[in-house]
Amino acid sequence: MIHFLGNSFAPKHLQAAAIKRGVSITYELSDASLVFVSEDAPVAPDGTRDLSKIRTLLDIARSTGMPIVLTSQVPPGFTRSLDIERIWHQAETLRIKDATVRAMNPDYIAVGGESNIPREYADYLLSFGCPILRMSWESAEMSKIAVNMMLAAQVDYTNMMSEACRKAGADWTHVSKALHLDKRIGHEAYLTPGRWQDSLHLLRDWHTLKGLK
Repeated sequence: MIHFLGNSFAPKHLQAAAIKRGVSITYELSDASLVFVSEDAPVAPDGTRDLSKIRTLLDIARSTGMPIVLTSQVPPGFTRSLDIERIWHQAETLRIKDATVRAMNPDYIAVGGESNIPREYADYLLSFGCPILRMSWESAEMSKIAVNMMLAAQVDYTNMMSEACRKAGADWTHVSKALHLDKRIGHEAYLTPGRWQDSLHLLRDWHTLKGLK
């Protein structure tokens, strides 16, 4: 049975999705055979993140001796630095406006770690019926950052093109409809002008990329 550790935005949606998919979960840590650590890291206005709560929950999970799945968004290298033998990093791709839908129907699930995953975790992954991407811890950690930075680039492009439309006497709301309908771009593209820096999640990942050496 799976137990979810964490009290923030992500775990309640991931847990609800697991229940609806018929996955066996338990609300008692002592009854679990697999532990998910799903806690959002607080982000400061400059994009830096506080990983202390995640580390505390990981210490609790480690003390059980059970396999661990970490879904918290962490910088590349974090999972490896924990020196935990049976741990996998699952990149979480939720967003506030449709978290329940995305939790229930992920486009894919990126899993970092060794290939010999526990049967219970394999059953959980297979229940979603989506592509399962196997990779290293660092690649799984980076996949979430890469997605967010691609979305941030869309907003930068949108700002540029909406300003160009204004100068040309065009209506960006009409132009953007063509982009949404183009299959190479898609109806979920981020085509609303604004400042992506106001999203602490995007700013956090930009800060992480900036700090890579």
